[in-house]
Amino acid sequence: MFRSVTTLRVSTVSLARPLRAVSSGLGLRFQSTIKNTSQDEDTESWLNAVKELKARYQSEGVPDFESPHMQQLVQEKFEPNSEQLAKFESLQGKPIPQKIDSVVQHCTNMIMKDGKKAKAERIMTRALYIVRLQLREDPVEVLKKTLDQLGPLMELKTYKTRVAKNLTVPVPLNERQRNRRAFLWIIEGSEKRRSKDFAVRLGEEIISAYEGKSSGYDKRLQMHKAAMLHRAYIKLR
Repeated sequence: MFRSVTTLRVSTVSLARPLRAVSSGLGLRFQSTIKNTSQDEDTESWLNAVKELKARYQSEGVPDFESPHMQQLVQEKFEPNSEQLAKFESLQGKPIPQKIDSVVQHCTNMIMKDGKKAKAERIMTRALYIVRLQLREDPVEVLKKTLDQLGPLMELKTYKTRVAKNLTVPVPLNERQRNRRAFLWIIEGSEKRRSKDFAVRLGEEIISAYEGKSSGYDKRLQMHKAAMLHRAYIKLR
């Protein structure tokens, strides 16, 4: 009796293996047939589109190359009409707007982490939108004015000398360095706010700095005082 039970188990296991192989083979064949049918459908749609274009070209005939418009295309010349000339004259002297502002791009790169540029752009866009809603002014111009107000004019740099005492010399900052230092202070101030959303905190801190209430102004004043104390080490050429 035990022998018969063991033989039945062995036979069921041996039968299950080929059944699995057959089912997997059928699955692969079914997937291949689906791929083939999709490729056939794409090919058929492409051929139908070519046939439609051919029929349209035959029905409309050869384009008239003697027309003034076609002559301009053939000779690679362009002659604007009166409406286009009037629009051109109305736009004379107006600056061409940039696709991406350099200051906004710089601030976006500063809040970016782990190379997630799209996430940083979304945060910056939402923060500027909050500035727009509360102040009803151009948020990019508000950001530029805020960075110009908050950015320090000078910083201290330490230079090694051959004697025991090092020299601490005030060094002027360019516009990009001033914007970077000011925006870092804005980010530090936004971390102390209550909102869980970083975009909301950043927008509120930009508004606070624009109104002159940010804590970054105290840091700016301290840097300027330290630069005034070490002004004797400035070497004028």
